[in-house]
Amino acid sequence: MTEVEEVEVTVPPEVIEITPTPGLGAGCTYNAYRMGWVMDYSDANNIVNEVFHPDSPFQYTFWDDDTFRDLVDQALVETDPDARAALWRQAENILVTDYAAVIPIFHYDRTALVNPDIEYEFPPFGQAHYMKWRLPEGRDTLRVRLGTEPPTLDINLATDTTSHAVLNQLMEAPYRYKGDGTIEPAGAESYEVSEDGTVYTVHLRQDATWSDGEPVVAQHYVDGVLRLLNPETAAEYAYVMYYISGAEAYNTGETDDPSTVGIRAVDDYTLEITLDKPQAFFDSILAFFTFYPVRLDVIEEYGDLWTEPGNFVGNGPYVLTEWAHEDHLVIEKNPNYHDADQVTIERVEYPIIVEDATALAAYERGELDVSGYPSEELPRILEEMPEHFVRLPYPGTYYIGLNTLRAPTDNLNFRKALASSIDKRAILDSVLNMPWRLDACGVIPPEIPGYQGCGEVGYQFDLDAAQQYLQAALDEMGIEDPGDIRLNLWFNRGNEDVIESVAEQWETNLGIRVYVVNMEWGAYLQTLDECNNP
Repeated sequence: MTEVEEVEVTVPPEVIEITPTPGLGAGCTYNAYRMGWVMDYSDANNIVNEVFHPDSPFQYTFWDDDTFRDLVDQALVETDPDARAALWRQAENILVTDYAAVIPIFHYDRTALVNPDIEYEFPPFGQAHYMKWRLPEGRDTLRVRLGTEPPTLDINLATDTTSHAVLNQLMEAPYRYKGDGTIEPAGAESYEVSEDGTVYTVHLRQDATWSDGEPVVAQHYVDGVLRLLNPETAAEYAYVMYYISGAEAYNTGETDDPSTVGIRAVDDYTLEITLDKPQAFFDSILAFFTFYPVRLDVIEEYGDLWTEPGNFVGNGPYVLTEWAHEDHLVIEKNPNYHDADQVTIERVEYPIIVEDATALAAYERGELDVSGYPSEELPRILEEMPEHFVRLPYPGTYYIGLNTLRAPTDNLNFRKALASSIDKRAILDSVLNMPWRLDACGVIPPEIPGYQGCGEVGYQFDLDAAQQYLQAALDEMGIEDPGDIRLNLWFNRGNEDVIESVAEQWETNLGIRVYVVNMEWGAYLQTLDECNNP
């Protein structure tokens, strides 16, 4: 087991009893774990299936259900949006209600301060497209605070929001997300799907060029996908493309032949993608950054320095002109962009300001147009400058998973008692001071087709029901005193407020003992992954 750097307990540590979970690694002693997921595209497949399928590497509840598996298989090939959403709802109900394997806590959002004189749009997926923004008359420069140095501008390696806030302006996939969550053509003009649903033919724009004036052709998109999947690249988001025939085998090293991957350039402006089986949501992935094209000749020429100003070649509306590491970045309008006439913001400046308080002060001085803020300043912001406070869509869910193989969370009624004894509204209102956030009963976020509000899925806060479930569980487990139940709750740093509230509510409302174990994020993920692969 990876070393736990910090442990917090609510009872004396000497009474903790650590025993292995049957069938799992010796270090897998948790009953519950904290996790969150932010959607990559606008189909519930991205969370119900890719996160919570019994075979998913991203869930650690060890649950399984044949009906759930069948519903997922049906949803993946269902082309009618309403019918597909209904199937996802049924699958979600099995996971969250019937098995109570997951306890959703709240749905994510993002907030920011935005100059109210600016016309802006934030799509629910990915980052804002500044080419669509409009500044007040007389201004041509947008100033956006970055909270940290972008870890990388390598299109196949970037996984964080900071890097993609910049890359989204420098690069363009075949499609992009609009403010309403639907997709529109970007680097492509149109696409068509074969009758059996397995072949996507994408017709690319013939007027698209790279920032150095070279034409963007289909092979560049092929190169981008194959570089993403190449095991030597070690791209974390390669799994998104596993729906493409041969993609997983190539990425995992089962074959070293990239020609076995189902993507090819039919001609310079026609891209053909072959899937293993029909995937009705695949058009959403055409708008994801995993479909960025790439210039292999540029990477070969500059090596690891290909992402630096003067070297970076993109196909988006802006070009990288300055990157003073740890200080600022600047991007400027790409004159070779196919839709350059519609880009009215000539320049975007990204000062890197680590401290929220410093960023807020700069914003209030008029030095920034978009910024974050310290949480303790929120009451003043809402009172003095509410027109600057913007809630941004960010489809995702914060949840607690329950280990269905380890006592006492192997008992269904006990899991239901846990789910019914958390006042999620109180956590949002009083602990996080985020009353605008939506408490969650299901895992599908409200921006996604298939969303079900509380009352339709999962368990709401109900102490009477919680006590009934608890008593049934005690009877089934042969336990008289709930104080004899000891629960291990794992989480990663930065979530202390929420998890401590959950632990306190479980102890108060159910009378059980909860031990919380706090790990650094990297160690946390590694430990959970080792539990998934004993």
